[in-house]
Amino acid sequence: MFYSQKQFTEMVAKMAAFYGVADATEMFTIDVPKALQLIDAIQESDAFLARTSVIPTTDIAGRVVTLGITGTIAGTTDTTGAGERTPAFLTAKTERNYLCKQVNFDYGIRYEELDQWRRFPDYAARVGQMVLRRIALDLLLIGWYGESHAATSDRANNPLLQDVHPGWLHDLKTNKSANYIQPASGNDHITIGGAGSDYTNLDSACYDLLNLIPVERRNGRETVIIGRRLLAHEAEVLYDLYGRKPTEKQAMAVLAKGFAGMQSVCPAGFPDYGLMVIDPANLQRYVQDGSIRKQIKDNARKDQIEHYQSENLDYRIGDLDAAAALDYTKVQLGSDEPAAQKVIVANTAANPLPVNVTSGGVVINNTAANPLPVNVTSGGVVINNTAENPVLTRETASGTVQG
Repeated sequence: MFYSQKQFTEMVAKMAAFYGVADATEMFTIDVPKALQLIDAIQESDAFLARTSVIPTTDIAGRVVTLGITGTIAGTTDTTGAGERTPAFLTAKTERNYLCKQVNFDYGIRYEELDQWRRFPDYAARVGQMVLRRIALDLLLIGWYGESHAATSDRANNPLLQDVHPGWLHDLKTNKSANYIQPASGNDHITIGGAGSDYTNLDSACYDLLNLIPVERRNGRETVIIGRRLLAHEAEVLYDLYGRKPTEKQAMAVLAKGFAGMQSVCPAGFPDYGLMVIDPANLQRYVQDGSIRKQIKDNARKDQIEHYQSENLDYRIGDLDAAAALDYTKVQLGSDEPAAQKVIVANTAANPLPVNVTSGGVVINNTAANPLPVNVTSGGVVINNTAENPVLTRETASGTVQG
């Protein structure tokens, strides 16, 4: 039984009236003004997506456009002779092309789920906001993980929408590989933190990425896009170094909001080990005019309503020279090394002491006769000293500490 049939019927009628069509249960094309409103509503449903750029385009294919100042404009010209002032363009078409392809955003809602909302006066708005939010999240997933455009995508084997459409990171990796950092020759990973790592901390990694962007290409809005695992690791390091009191936590939270002099953000769906430096407005999505189509209908045979929506789109980074990232599939934290490599031994000939380290990095070093305080730094180096009974420790390459 579809208890919210009345509300659903009213919602369909309002949709038809808004888009200026006779019947929203039949597939219809959204005209450009209304399409822009829909695109804006999707953008605004996610704070980070709202910072990216949508470029409406008449043609299904064309040149990628840089939307912003990609170089300097100041200069001098001697016009007393034949010289003429030549203006520099703020925006320009690149030699790269975009090609919009159809992506579907289809969903169904069971009757019993819709019925739960039938008592709310803003029934239609609740359903609409839920859909807009899901579309926004999917658009971000494609941007981060998209690798290809399959004729028929496989959600089971590509849960992150890898086969729906190539995304932003794919564009950087494919068309500006020098700015998509891979492990050094002979290494399997890009390591952050710990002894012998590629980057001692996130600040050094972020600064290295920023240095890949020429100074004249920087606009001051460069942002560190960071994955949750990296952010959690940074907070863990700071808390271990400076304590876990509420006031210190608050100070560290403020400090962790920026790296290498840039603000940081952790968008929905971004890879846990991902790290990218870019002005979010440089992340572009091209949408072809007249390509957004909709249909909503009641499928009584399946006890559900069904919504079909599609659009022709493409993902591009407008200025590839102004973007840099680590290959998130190759990033490894120093603390992610296997626990077996973190066995601690602390011995002196005169005073052997048992020392153990748990998987969480907590050191236990006690005997009934001679308890000793033990501390561990964020790098995993063990310090075990008292004025009366110093115990020397050092860390070998294999991670074993001996003293």
